[in-house]
Amino acid sequence: MTSATTRESGTHRTALIATVNACMFVFGVVLLLMGSLLPSLRVSTTGAGSLGSLPLVGILAATVFIGPILDKAGAKPALAVGLALIAAALASMPSLASYGGLAAAALIYGFGGGILNTATNALISDLSASGRGAALNLLGFSFSVGAVAAPLLMSLAARPASTPSVLYILAITIAIVLLVVLTLRFPASAHSGTPLRSLLKVLKHPLVWLFGALLFFESGNENCMFVWAGKVAGDVLHVAAQRADLALVALSVALGLGRLLAVLLLPWLKSRGLLLLSSALTIAGALVTIRSGSFGGMVAGFAAIGLGMAAIFPTTLGMAGDRFPVQTGTVFGAVMALALVGGSAGPMVGGWAASSASANVLLIPIAAGAGIAILTLIVSARKLWR
Repeated sequence: MTSATTRESGTHRTALIATVNACMFVFGVVLLLMGSLLPSLRVSTTGAGSLGSLPLVGILAATVFIGPILDKAGAKPALAVGLALIAAALASMPSLASYGGLAAAALIYGFGGGILNTATNALISDLSASGRGAALNLLGFSFSVGAVAAPLLMSLAARPASTPSVLYILAITIAIVLLVVLTLRFPASAHSGTPLRSLLKVLKHPLVWLFGALLFFESGNENCMFVWAGKVAGDVLHVAAQRADLALVALSVALGLGRLLAVLLLPWLKSRGLLLLSSALTIAGALVTIRSGSFGGMVAGFAAIGLGMAAIFPTTLGMAGDRFPVQTGTVFGAVMALALVGGSAGPMVGGWAASSASANVLLIPIAAGAGIAILTLIVSARKLWR
C-alpha cells in the first residue's frame, strides 16, 4: 500500500468516526428534547406525560428490531434512515397544531434516535477492534454533549416564539450530518447473504443476556439518578429548587467527564478492573451523599456517583463487542433493549423508594453498584467466553 493510499485510508477512517460521533450527538439531543420542549407546549399534565414517554417508546421499538438489520444491511442505510426521520419530525413540529400530530412526531424522532443509538455503537465497535472500550467511551461523551445541548438551546430561546427557530436549526444541522453520511464510504456488511435465523442464533448464548442484565442495572440507575438527584437534594437539605438542581448538574458533568477519564484508565485497568472500580465509586458516592449533612457534601456525592456510572455502559458494550465481533448489531440490539427496559423502570423504582423518605432513593445506586460488580465478575469468567 502506498503512503498516499495509507494517508487517504487514515483520513477517511477519521472522518467516518467523527461522523458517527456526530450521529451520537444527535441521539443525545433527541433523548432530552421533549423534556426541554414541554414548558413551551400548551398541553395538559396528562398529555405532557404521554408526550414525554413517546420518544422512549420509539427508541425501544427501533432498538428491538434494528440489530439483525445492521448485520445484514450495514450501518450506512440505518444511519441515513434514522437521521432523515429525526430531521423530518423536528422540521414539521413548529407547524403541528394538534396533540396527535405532536405525538406522531415524538414517536417518529424517537424511533430515528433508537436506530442511531444502536447503529453508532455497533459501527464504532466494528471500527475499533483494538480499542473498543476507549472508542465507545468517547462515543458516550458525544452523547453527553448532545444531551446537554438540547436543554441549553431551549434555555437560550428568549421566549416561546423562539422555539420553532431552534427546532429548524436542529433539523438543518441533522440534515447536514445526513448529507455527510451519504457521501462517505462505510464498511460493507459481512452478513448480507446470511439468513436472519442464523444471525438470531447468537441470542441463545447466556453471555448476551448477562451483558443485558448488567446494562439493565446500569441504565435503571442512571435514569433514576437523573430524575431524582435534584429532588433528593431539595427534600433532604430543604433548599430552593434552583439550588437543588446543582446536584443534577454535578451528576451530569461528572458523567461526561468520567467517560473521557475512562479512555485514559482503560489501558491500565482493563475492562474488568474499570467496571469494578466504577461500581465501587458509585456505591461510595451514594454513601457520601446519604451521610452528608451539607450542600457541598451532597453535590460532591452526586458527582462521585456520576463518575462511577460514566464508564459502565460503554465499557460493557466494548466487552460485548470483543466477545461477539461478528454479530455486533444483533447482540447490541438485544442488550440495549434490555438496558432501555431498565432505564424505564429506574425512575419508578426511585418513586417507590422515596415514598417513605426521599433519601431512600440513594439505596438504588448502592444496589445497582453491587449488582453490576457481581455481574462483572460473572461475565469476565473465562469459561463463559468459550
